[in-house]
Amino acid sequence: MGFNPKGDPETVSGREIALTTAYSFRGYLERYFDSGLAVPEAISRESLVSSEIERIKSAATIIYVVSTIPRRLGGEATDAELALDKKRAKRVGWALEQALGGWTRKRVSYQVTAEIQREGAQLEWELFVPAHLTQLNTELCLVATWAIQNDEARWGRSAVVSLENEIRWMTYAMRD
Repeated sequence: MGFNPKGDPETVSGREIALTTAYSFRGYLERYFDSGLAVPEAISRESLVSSEIERIKSAATIIYVVSTIPRRLGGEATDAELALDKKRAKRVGWALEQALGGWTRKRVSYQVTAEIQREGAQLEWELFVPAHLTQLNTELCLVATWAIQNDEARWGRSAVVSLENEIRWMTYAMRD
């Protein structure tokens, strides 16, 4: 019996053998495939790209606010703590800008609202980064699953690379 990526029944010695899954699990994209994930039919490649741009833009706006607030950690913070906060903001901001470049070449505009200003003032790195990385892992599964189910493997691999790069850049940005 040979490899059959579509999962169609194959004939072996005159009888049909049905494969248990309709998808191959032999490639780069398939590492993140989740057969139990219910992908809404309304999702398209354009909507996935748009949501990634918005997600990164939102996080970058918060980090921009973090970087612009002097003594954000308060009056009791030491010089070392303040310096580390500024360094993290600069590094994470760079990582998000790089990640955005994986999804669009257009310049994006950032809108700082009162809510984003509040979030930036109250940001705790120990909560922000793990939540961001968890979201990225969720996005990896969604994008890979959608790409496989919609025969968009080439685009899916590019999207997975962009998400994996963002994970690497964010992790590296948080080194101390």
